[in-house]
Amino acid sequence: MARTGRTLTLDIGPAKRKGDSRFHITKALRPKAPAAEVEAGRPELTPAEARAALRRAYTRGADAAAELLAGPDMLSSDQIAERLGLSREAVLQKRRRGELLGIEGAKRGVRFPAWQVGPDGLPIAALRELHDVLGEPWAVFRFLRQQHPELGMQSGLQVAADRRRAAELVDLARSIGAFGPTGA
Repeated sequence: MARTGRTLTLDIGPAKRKGDSRFHITKALRPKAPAAEVEAGRPELTPAEARAALRRAYTRGADAAAELLAGPDMLSSDQIAERLGLSREAVLQKRRRGELLGIEGAKRGVRFPAWQVGPDGLPIAALRELHDVLGEPWAVFRFLRQQHPELGMQSGLQVAADRRRAAELVDLARSIGAFGPTGA
């Protein structure tokens, strides 16, 4: 569709005549708003300002990831191998297959959240399927840490602790879609 500089607004209201559908949709084309009115009174950014803002956002994201990966609940491959009673190579193979959650940072290498290993000494049962559905480790990490209204405001991790609910967790991940850098 060609850009005209005008804004298309759709309004939904009650049907005007009996027998019509319950709602009536009206369209309105308005001239483009002045730059000063865009985004609640904030002026539009120049391309250079937008690039600088994006760089600052990426830097904040990288700093937050580094801080998270440096936390006490993030284990090295050697530490998680010891906890699971496996060799370091076995841990890395499990990570490649999606059976363990290992997330990467720019400075700390791969770190493994300690919470993915339950009291029974086994990793979360649904990890492989969550990796398949969500596509990348950071998406799996966020999905497990986030509270979900669909799960009664429990986090994915809380539900994952109950191995009988693994299918419910995977179904929710499928219905939500991508959580990765390009996802929702």
